[in-house]
Amino acid sequence: MGFFSWLFGGKKDSVAEVNSKTKGMVTATLLNARKKPNPGAKVLYQLKKNTIVTVVSSEKDKWYKIYTQLGFAYCMKDFIQIKENIEKIAVVANVLNVRSYYSTDSTVLGKVNKGTVLIVLSKHAGWYGVDYNGQKGFVNADYVSPLEDFENGKTNKTDNSQKKTTNNTTKKEQEPQRVFFNSRKDLASVELAPKKRLSDEGMDKYGKVAVKTWNNYGNLISVISKELGIDVEIALAVICVESGGSGFSSDGKMIIRFENHVFYTYFGAKSDEDKKKYDEHFTFDSKNRRDGHKYRAKKSDEWKTSHNGQATEWESLEIARSLSETNALYSISMGAPQVMGFNYKSIGYSSVKEMFDAFSKDIRYHIMALFDFCTAKSTRVQYLLTGDFLSFAKEYNGLTAPEAYEKRLNQYYEIYKKIL
Repeated sequence: MGFFSWLFGGKKDSVAEVNSKTKGMVTATLLNARKKPNPGAKVLYQLKKNTIVTVVSSEKDKWYKIYTQLGFAYCMKDFIQIKENIEKIAVVANVLNVRSYYSTDSTVLGKVNKGTVLIVLSKHAGWYGVDYNGQKGFVNADYVSPLEDFENGKTNKTDNSQKKTTNNTTKKEQEPQRVFFNSRKDLASVELAPKKRLSDEGMDKYGKVAVKTWNNYGNLISVISKELGIDVEIALAVICVESGGSGFSSDGKMIIRFENHVFYTYFGAKSDEDKKKYDEHFTFDSKNRRDGHKYRAKKSDEWKTSHNGQATEWESLEIARSLSETNALYSISMGAPQVMGFNYKSIGYSSVKEMFDAFSKDIRYHIMALFDFCTAKSTRVQYLLTGDFLSFAKEYNGLTAPEAYEKRLNQYYEIYKKIL
């Protein structure tokens, strides 16, 4: 009795049956391949995430009949993504690093040798996301070639994994030029709202925020999340935690938060004269700089407590702008992702004023900024990829109460896992 006959108990399945060109990719961490299209059927083998299978047929409503080198089996449709085209690349460098993120400062997951064939999962600026031993890794596009070209000897690429830089030092990998999401023309026409809209009937306040955020921006967030390999539920959760899913108030003004202590750093601490001006209008707790924020329009006025709604944020900002507009804009967190103004370069703007004007104009720039800010530092994306919310909280929001931030992220993440 042959191997397949033994495996399937004499069933007449044969390799000749596999004439389908339909391919699928496993999306579950570990997927059971069963003898029959039934959740109680015997598990014949298990498939790792990103494994490519041949889809032979559709069985019932929830199952695919699939074929791999281990034989025929049945898998649930929910965990197999149909792929119209399976793109393969070959390594042309003698040895190439596979990294955890598309950046040369990210962790090396392992190494692959020349001629290794990799399945492409996603494309980025100068990088490919590939299947690496059942997990997603990233390789520099300079050191790979389309498989067909490699096999036919048509590629002009050679082992250039040790390029010479202008100062005659050797660099094993060169960082491709970063392309910001806010400058990509292909994303400018992507619809913000998804076709699938959700109802918030019967939900608590957190569920309502989650539904509103999805209904308003879910499509664009899904598109970029998929490109990065991040679960869309996680990206949505970040927006919910940062701004309750909103980028603008009911009066049409962008949601901001003016930070007194940041304005002191950029303006008040620069000179005695600037400190005198600062002290006339702002104060904070010197022992805990995030506390005790107060402001006043002029020295003779009573102090007002900051952070009592958007009116107080904008009043504080306008007072600060009268002292130094650029430093005032450095000192606010902006819009739905609440990115601080002093981060303008890291999210692709030439000035903080350009960032402020873009955010004030269109919520689309808020969504782009979330992802541009995360990709500015590879560890931020890595923490999202792995679901390490505590480490992400420290990277994204600072060291003030990261556990509380982690708890809120988990809260929204669990809501989205149920409703999406």
